[in-house]
Amino acid sequence: MKFLNFSDIFLDKVVDIENKSFLKPWTKEMFLESKNNNCVIFKVLIVDEILIGYYVINHFENEMEILRIAVCHKFRNKSFGKAMLTDILSVASIEKVKFIFLEVRKSNIIALKLYKIFGFKEIGVRKKYYKTEDALILKHCL
Repeated sequence: MKFLNFSDIFLDKVVDIENKSFLKPWTKEMFLESKNNNCVIFKVLIVDEILIGYYVINHFENEMEILRIAVCHKFRNKSFGKAMLTDILSVASIEKVKFIFLEVRKSNIIALKLYKIFGFKEIGVRKKYYKTEDALILKHCL
């Protein structure tokens, strides 16, 4: 298992996972824009030469926001989400981040359970953030 910085060779697979994971997926252009943003860290998880998942985090001063995190549907429930969150926390520690934020669909019970295992706490709600559903705002203090 290894984490690599995003490169264009991964773009099609990342977009495929994105389209199968989110109701409002990011476009290729959005991923390419994020790759070129100095405040963004974009990594892919590779296992046995297979792209398993990816994450995109925004880092500014002592705060970080998880913008995107997804695992290919064929590899879910195999601890790869835990591996990605562990890597994010490692990056946060190196960057001396004090707080990590994210939004998650209120109905995404599996993700909520995982985030809570990692110490994320609910701090608010964004009403109708996903048009028909609220988003929970989570925060992790390091």
